[in-house]
Amino acid sequence: MIGRALVTSAAVAGALALPAGAAADTANVGISASMFGPMQVSVLAGDTVAWQNQSLRTHTVTSRDGSFSSPRLGLSGSFSNRFSTAGTFAYYCQIHPFMTGEVDVYPLLLKGPVDPVSRGGQVTLEGRAEAGTSNVQIQADSGSGYTDVATAAVDGTGAFRATMPAIATTRYRAVAAAGASPEVQVIVMDRNLTVRASRRGHKALVRVQVSPRDPGGIVVLQLYRRERFGWWPVARRKLDASSRAVFLAPAGVRARAVLTLRDGWTPVVTSKALRLPRRRH
Repeated sequence: MIGRALVTSAAVAGALALPAGAAADTANVGISASMFGPMQVSVLAGDTVAWQNQSLRTHTVTSRDGSFSSPRLGLSGSFSNRFSTAGTFAYYCQIHPFMTGEVDVYPLLLKGPVDPVSRGGQVTLEGRAEAGTSNVQIQADSGSGYTDVATAAVDGTGAFRATMPAIATTRYRAVAAAGASPEVQVIVMDRNLTVRASRRGHKALVRVQVSPRDPGGIVVLQLYRRERFGWWPVARRKLDASSRAVFLAPAGVRARAVLTLRDGWTPVVTSKALRLPRRRH
């Protein structure tokens, strides 16, 4: 079972959160000779969608329900429409009716990590809420329905953020009085760090292997510093194509490796500590 957490924004405590004036965003859609791209976009209520014709053909952007319609757009011609209410808005080109697209407008948007998260690490979800929303519930799909797992306060720009333990692959959504966001799936998998050390002259050679493979992932070497009362990062490496990294470190000290998110700081999984070989006298 996924535990419940209380999460607040850095700027506003949950109980004192004020209704947010959400910062509007713009989604861009290109128009080619024969299609809209992307054909479907998801936006927050209050956002704008902007279309630009990138072809020599003339096109229009015309909604099926008559709520918006562009003039004829030649090469580099553009048209934009602000979507103030949630709903599904299908549109097409009047000149080429086979060209269709869709704008899905939500009261909440949610996004999660693109890459799989290691079991035992953390899942961070971020999103935006429409104006007037002070907090949202983060819900997880339990297989038999949705369960509240976190509460996130909405800041003055309409943004919110929630962090929770990575236990299993799960679909999440954000919910407020106005409705729910689209689901996002977070894939959780077991990752292992294997750390080996050998002597290299007066230093120690530390080899790190991550499985399953994660080429381009960031590994940080940490050394235990008694004078600093804990573990301190001393070097960072990107995993190579074989998901390996190599470090040189002082001999005889305690060391461990940490696989992080791409930011190089947020830990995903930490290896066991080991004592590096002492140099020969």
